[in-house]
Amino acid sequence: MRTTQLLKTAYTASGVSDTLQRYENRFDDGHARPEDRVSEAASLSSEYYGLATDFYLHGWGKLFHFGVRHQGESQQDALRKYETYLADKLQLQEGERCLDLGCGVGGPMINIAQHSKVSITGINNSLYQIEKGHEFVREAGMGSQCNFLSCDWMKIPLRDETFDKAYGIEATCHAAGRRTDLFREVNRLLKPGGLFATYEWVMTDKYDPADLRHQQIKRQIEIGNGLSDITGAADVTDSLAAAGFEVLECTDRASECDADTPWYHPLRGEQFSFAHLRTSPAGRRIMHTALAGLERLHVIPKGSTRVHEVLETAADGLVAGGELGIFTPMLFVLARKV
Repeated sequence: MRTTQLLKTAYTASGVSDTLQRYENRFDDGHARPEDRVSEAASLSSEYYGLATDFYLHGWGKLFHFGVRHQGESQQDALRKYETYLADKLQLQEGERCLDLGCGVGGPMINIAQHSKVSITGINNSLYQIEKGHEFVREAGMGSQCNFLSCDWMKIPLRDETFDKAYGIEATCHAAGRRTDLFREVNRLLKPGGLFATYEWVMTDKYDPADLRHQQIKRQIEIGNGLSDITGAADVTDSLAAAGFEVLECTDRASECDADTPWYHPLRGEQFSFAHLRTSPAGRRIMHTALAGLERLHVIPKGSTRVHEVLETAADGLVAGGELGIFTPMLFVLARKV
């Protein structure tokens, strides 16, 4: 199984259990408060992706995000179109320099660079993801256009006005509570008039903070995705304005999906297909059973099965949030540096 090889490469025998314990303690009411998680957002995000990256690669490939999907369209095609939509909104021009904020393993960066003929620098604080990203960039032959920078995205070690454009794909949700600081850093790095586009995870206007079921779903999404907090659209747009941007567009693209293929469709798994087996409930159950057996045989590191359970929590919360309409990962925002 390819995933077992990934896990064995990523961790020492005790690495998963130790990291997982630290991670889960951050969500234990007896150990940490939500405001503590906000202040430790960078380390929380790094620990989360250290645990989750190999499972993401197994289930989603190199594109760790959702997208607008229509009937008869493959998931991978839908995700690529979702990325090129953002690239076209940014009006990327051949030869421009672009910043990818929270670039993951570089899958979207490669696609956007191929589509727009631009040079892209991906910012990430996960050394393991960057290691995988270099591998994927080499495989794609995109080394002349795609590069990575490991750093704290609140203090990016580059000159002012380095980039023509910038974007983030489901990334700045990891900076909830400090979005204004992050957007100020993006603003500093952009040339005058530079455009910034982002897809955001937010609670919608249907979310009722007094509803216990809504609270539970929100917490499932946070725990399962390494988020300190999930805010609303106003937090994103207000933070952009405070950071020196003019918001040009703000829309939830979830409504563009066909009714039969909502953004959470791969996680719900109503229609069987081998392509979606790995992300479907049935596929996730098969994976969980296999991991438990391999862990007992000491083929994979102790704690791997529990990591998978954390990601199951995420999937359950995302589907429930999508079905109730209280959460969206598809708030598209376009802004210009004033």
